[in-house]
Amino acid sequence: MSKSKGRRTILLAMVDSFTQAYFQAADMPNLREMVKNGFTKPVKACMPTVTNVNNTSICCGAPPSVHGITANSYLDVQTKEEHYMDKADLVLAPTIFEKAREAGLKSALVTGKGKSITLLGRHADLTLTAERPGWTTEVAPASKEWVEKLGEPPDIYDYKINHWLFRAVHTVFKENDDINLVYLHTTDGCMHFSAPHEEMSLKHMAGMDELLGRIFNDFPDTELYLTGDHGMNYKPLAYDLNKYLSEKGQDIYFAMSTERDPYVKHHRALGGAAYVWLNDAKDYGRVKEILMRTEGIDGVYTRYEASGLFDLHPDRIGDCMVTGDINTVFGHLDKAKEDMPEKFRSHGSVFELDVPIIVYNTSVDATKYEDYTNHYHVWRPLDWNK
Repeated sequence: MSKSKGRRTILLAMVDSFTQAYFQAADMPNLREMVKNGFTKPVKACMPTVTNVNNTSICCGAPPSVHGITANSYLDVQTKEEHYMDKADLVLAPTIFEKAREAGLKSALVTGKGKSITLLGRHADLTLTAERPGWTTEVAPASKEWVEKLGEPPDIYDYKINHWLFRAVHTVFKENDDINLVYLHTTDGCMHFSAPHEEMSLKHMAGMDELLGRIFNDFPDTELYLTGDHGMNYKPLAYDLNKYLSEKGQDIYFAMSTERDPYVKHHRALGGAAYVWLNDAKDYGRVKEILMRTEGIDGVYTRYEASGLFDLHPDRIGDCMVTGDINTVFGHLDKAKEDMPEKFRSHGSVFELDVPIIVYNTSVDATKYEDYTNHYHVWRPLDWNK
């Protein structure tokens, strides 16, 4: 009998920017053993491949057309202001926390960034962020107590912050006998700064694996549902579409990177897709003509083409969507076009769609995974009536 004393424990781990390349390059014996005795499959993330979109998809088990989160930010066309897409009222689908409550299970959200709590944590029984340990619900321990247990959380861009989060998951299971399910959201600062084979990345992945092993040593019956939200690539080229299109003689109302986010140190809010709002619908043809002749542009789509192709909510995107090739990002720049620093890494395009799912300690037959095509299917085999 495990130390969980018969209590059901479930870990849904969203490891930010986790791809097969990071898994294969690193020393991760515990996770490899789980794959050997469980199930893994390559699947697709959601477009645009930014965290808020994909974190919400995984947490809700649904695509953006259903849950409504279509970027890290949105434009309020009435006030002409950009706002971060990080509020629970914007989420149109039930989260896994709501599902757990309906099934009579208590849940926790453990995350590196406070935005995940304001976006997804409304129905969790316990919430904790390493960024601000005091962001907790009334049933969670106070910030001082968490720091005493785990030490001061590392900086949000330090890869060791994710090790702090895994220790927090272990502590939640160990000290909260009524918590059945933990949704873990790590951060991807390390992946922005380090390729899979580089030293920082290897230490990062190995450390998480060791701590995952500790969780399963004490709670061996824990069900694991693990996936990533998107991939990561070097991005040597960037455009500010507001400036670029103006220089080409075509003014637009506004262009916004889907990566626009308050955490800018690692990606400068530059991502591989952008939404464009036009001054007039008739301008679309000229905008597309200009951009499709531009180095680094992969595609230009109308609102409804984009919503159909990428399963997006049509009311929450621009008049058109622009996607970059594997080398290109968009956002606010000093110039219309800039060469990025060596080894600048980001995401947001269709070239960061590939992620794995890993499932362990579930009784569902692996052959039933044939129709699981996206990362948000990762917890579909979870039996709420078990």
